[in-house]
Amino acid sequence: MAVSHGSLPFKEQIDYFKGKVNLPTRAWTDIYNAEHDYAFVVAGAVKRDLLADLRGAVEKSIATGTTLEQFRKDFDQVVGKHGWQYRGERGWRTNVIWETNLRQSYNAGREQQMADPELRKRRPYGLYRHGDSAHPRPMHLSWNGTTLPLDDAWWSTHTPQNGWGCKCKKFMLSARDVERQGLKIGPAPEIEWEDRVIGKNSPEGPRTVRVPKGIDPGFEYAPGRSRLSDAVPPMRAHDPLPELASKPVSAHGAGLPNRRPGDLLPAPRSVPASQLLPSGLTDDAYVDRFLSEFGAKQNAPALFKDVIGDAVVIGRDMFTVKRTGQLKVQKRGREQTLLLVAQALREPDEVWVHLEWMYAQQKAVVRRRYLARFEVEGKAAPALAVFEVGDDGWDGVTGFVADSEDYLDDLRLGVRLYRRHQ
Repeated sequence: MAVSHGSLPFKEQIDYFKGKVNLPTRAWTDIYNAEHDYAFVVAGAVKRDLLADLRGAVEKSIATGTTLEQFRKDFDQVVGKHGWQYRGERGWRTNVIWETNLRQSYNAGREQQMADPELRKRRPYGLYRHGDSAHPRPMHLSWNGTTLPLDDAWWSTHTPQNGWGCKCKKFMLSARDVERQGLKIGPAPEIEWEDRVIGKNSPEGPRTVRVPKGIDPGFEYAPGRSRLSDAVPPMRAHDPLPELASKPVSAHGAGLPNRRPGDLLPAPRSVPASQLLPSGLTDDAYVDRFLSEFGAKQNAPALFKDVIGDAVVIGRDMFTVKRTGQLKVQKRGREQTLLLVAQALREPDEVWVHLEWMYAQQKAVVRRRYLARFEVEGKAAPALAVFEVGDDGWDGVTGFVADSEDYLDDLRLGVRLYRRHQ
């Protein structure tokens, strides 16, 4: 077994990585710093099957301690299987994926160990040690030997890894260790902040972030700390999709921001009045009409491939109550707009993917959200239709709202994977 980053793989490191969920992204800037505690991403990997196979190759390296060369062989197999056209040279790209995931999972596992209350009583200090980089970064080198209490705020932004390829480490020390090594406790190095522009080549365009000098954007956080038991969760509960009759309350998930607030959806498409189903039909009739849009039947589910190439299984179980197996379709007239929800999935204006951390269940959930607008014959206001699906189920909502653009900042969560051309 190969030795990785000065230590064999250990339980906390492996568990940290296993606790992530796969999140499709188009650029490395789509998620940022502590969001990586919850999500496994590879920039440009938007298809779930591709991302799952890439994750398997990384997890194999973390769990078994395999080398970069073995990872590259696994990477080549995944790329060949999916025909993935990735950016960058193979050597550089594989090194970034492999090294960053292994180092940050290692660092996050060590943070979990350092959070143990009994261990912190015996070893309450942290020591910054510069790595063995061939080309040392002056500021990282200047932090070498910095010794501070583990609860010092400096560690929240300066816990290694502090940049691409950074090999610096953080060690726990007892008071006796400090004395024996001739170290001095504090003060913390002064933090000078600077604005940096990132995402110049991102599909969503550049944006400015504020980081401490000497730290690469996206590394100004302590790996794994946001998932520790003493992390304070935001005061919010999981809500279903908002009603579209009035302005909904924003429900951002796990810090993933809207990337294009205020950007307009493509112009609404005209659809006939027959896209609205009549009232008074049976649950079976409504379900049959929805399923038929995808070539499915109640006794024969269908596999639908969306505009991204991801699969959604369409079938009767989408409308059944798990406890009883009975259909439940009609609710405040939503059954009449089922065909618009179906069309939002089949031909969306935009597709977004977002991650939400479920604190009660202590797990992360990835959801895809499909948005579409329609001018329905005979209706004064356009219809805004939303279909959302994730590992915890699906939801759909439609509303006739004249100011549908006002809802976009609440509905556009996470990363935009697709936009329909006008």
